[in-house]
Amino acid sequence: MKKHVNDDEFGSLNVKFHSDQSHDTALWFNSNCFSLTLAIKASGLYTTKTNTLEVAPKTLFFSRPDTHRELKWYSLDEIYHIKFSERFLAKYAGVELFKTFPFLVLETVIPENMASENFEDLCSICHQIDIINRGNSPFKKNIIANLVTRLLLRIKRNFWQDYDKQLAQDKEHDILKQFIKNLEHHSQLLQEGKARTQLRVKDYASMQGIHANYLSDVIKKRTGKMVSHWITEKTVLAAENLLQNNSLSIKEISYRLGFPYISYFTIFLKKHTGHTPRDLRNIKI
Repeated sequence: MKKHVNDDEFGSLNVKFHSDQSHDTALWFNSNCFSLTLAIKASGLYTTKTNTLEVAPKTLFFSRPDTHRELKWYSLDEIYHIKFSERFLAKYAGVELFKTFPFLVLETVIPENMASENFEDLCSICHQIDIINRGNSPFKKNIIANLVTRLLLRIKRNFWQDYDKQLAQDKEHDILKQFIKNLEHHSQLLQEGKARTQLRVKDYASMQGIHANYLSDVIKKRTGKMVSHWITEKTVLAAENLLQNNSLSIKEISYRLGFPYISYFTIFLKKHTGHTPRDLRNIKI
């Protein structure tokens, strides 16, 4: 096994086992990260909170953060496994994750058997990621983030349309998809100085003409996280992004993100990141 992990925001794993070796997959997943697995020469069972799915050679599957998942292999000769966070791609590739890749709102994706040409293309990108991750380039994270983005673009092009059709009649999925769209849009308005107030659960519910409790139940059920958790994560990400812009004062940033006082902004960041705004401005995020 070869395992290379930068931090809690990204990790890559290229596994090559002999049939008589044991393998513990518990450490492959991270509560903060999406996971993506290419089963090259492997077969087994992939279990989520609601389903147990068959994994065969030349299949791809992935899941969101905070999602229960277990792997039981019947045979495992080779796989690629990658984990990455929304923050990692936003910081190092400038990607608005859910806007660019809407399929990532799914709790899990059924293992997809792919045509050899498409599968080899994904394997080639994973191989590049593995090589870069073992190197010492000062731009390593930027290169990897862009390669992961390329990987997701290939996935989107090759089979996202099928899942889009399957979910077209899923009301809860529509609610989740619209909530994330609204959340992304309002976060962008805050960062651009075009809005000054943080929206609350009832505001996002009102946008869809549904009760706040219903929105909360749907988001919790489909993502494992409360609406407030989503809002907090997006606010932290926006704050970290804005703090890299030295032309904006910390006071201006706190106002942009809907905090009436710098002290509130400081308390918020200290609680959720362990750092003050000034700390985050002075360290390389």
